[in-house]
Amino acid sequence: MTTARLGYAVPDTLTEASAFLREHAGRAEVVAGGTDVLVRLRRRGWRGPDDDPHWLVDISRIPGLSGVTSDCGVIRIGALTTHVEIARSPIIQKGAPLLAEACASVGSPQIRARGTIGGNVMNASPAADTIPALVALSARARLSDVSGTRDIPITDLFGEPYENRALPGEILTEVYFDALPPACGCAFVKLGRREALAIARMSCAAVIERDRAGRVERAAIAPGACLPMPARLPSAEAILLDRLPDERVVAAAAREAAEEMVRRTGVRWSTEYKEPAFEAITRRALWKALGVDAE
Repeated sequence: MTTARLGYAVPDTLTEASAFLREHAGRAEVVAGGTDVLVRLRRRGWRGPDDDPHWLVDISRIPGLSGVTSDCGVIRIGALTTHVEIARSPIIQKGAPLLAEACASVGSPQIRARGTIGGNVMNASPAADTIPALVALSARARLSDVSGTRDIPITDLFGEPYENRALPGEILTEVYFDALPPACGCAFVKLGRREALAIARMSCAAVIERDRAGRVERAAIAPGACLPMPARLPSAEAILLDRLPDERVVAAAAREAAEEMVRRTGVRWSTEYKEPAFEAITRRALWKALGVDAE
């Protein structure tokens, strides 16, 4: 049995937390709900290469990092807001219901009660449920450290699977995005091995807004667990734009989404399964965003 050398710091302020992370760069990481960090540490072990302690920096007691607010059409979610709080938030249910669906699909009730959106994003898992919804919403992330803050598109936060691009000392404090207009449809569809507790084998978030004539004037399609990095699929979105979304158009967009996935990932042993499966859940997400039950 390995003897753990694990330090645990509980800063009272964001500045203290940032300074500690800078001082122990490479040997310290943020923890709040702990649903991802503890699993990751258990998997890779607790010791560093020269046996120095690894530090967990618990930011859960820092005020001002939790909650959902809306101001002038912009929805802000504090990094420490749990999945269940987001799923139940009237602001999210009204202005970004696909994110409420995504948060409601995370793990078990216990994980949703402990896990935070900040942890889900910064863990940078390709299978993270909240990330496709945030990408479809064109969300931005706010990172803070002792020297200030910077805001970046959510897609710029990811370097590679399970690696984020936060600089040493930077802490994700919130994500924010424009609330969807009332007439804008959206959906989050997830495919897992079973209905409960399963991580996404693949998922799709979709946002569609139509003009008064019914033509699509805004489309966003963001897959989950399908691409090397979180991203939208502009070639599939382009098929929808300025068109009346009938059965033929939706099918063509879903087909292009699946083909684009293969172009970006290459043909693998799983392509024979994944390509038609992703086409199907994309088609389902698009119809759901259009207000049609295609189950």
